[in-house]
Amino acid sequence: MLNRDEAFARIRGPIAEVEVPEWGDGVAIGIRRLGAADLMRLRELTLGAQDGDDDAPPDPQRDLDITCELLSMGLCDDKGKRLFTAEEVRGWDGLQADILHRLLEEVQRHNGIGEAAAEELEKNCGSGQTSEST
Repeated sequence: MLNRDEAFARIRGPIAEVEVPEWGDGVAIGIRRLGAADLMRLRELTLGAQDGDDDAPPDPQRDLDITCELLSMGLCDDKGKRLFTAEEVRGWDGLQADILHRLLEEVQRHNGIGEAAAEELEKNCGSGQTSEST
């Protein structure tokens, strides 16, 4: 029978490791499984981004909020503890877009966000971003 710690370890799921060679040789960052509260927050943000109006222009600020939230939810240390808040991720102005995009894709992949959902997130997260907002 599982004890409490073992049960929580299984509930949290595995932590993936993604290398970020741009940050140095052998440098990697963890990707954690999103919890129920994370998914509800993400749902709240993405539903708010749709606002029921498919013809509405992209909202770069909301797109940035979704991207920052998703990265802050998914990036972790080797114990599964979040590394950054959404506000800290928002401060990554100097982060190269290709690194940001790769980390975002890995968070989506590790959390089983399907192609349709990933496309929706990409539309919501990427459509209004500029190099200054990544």
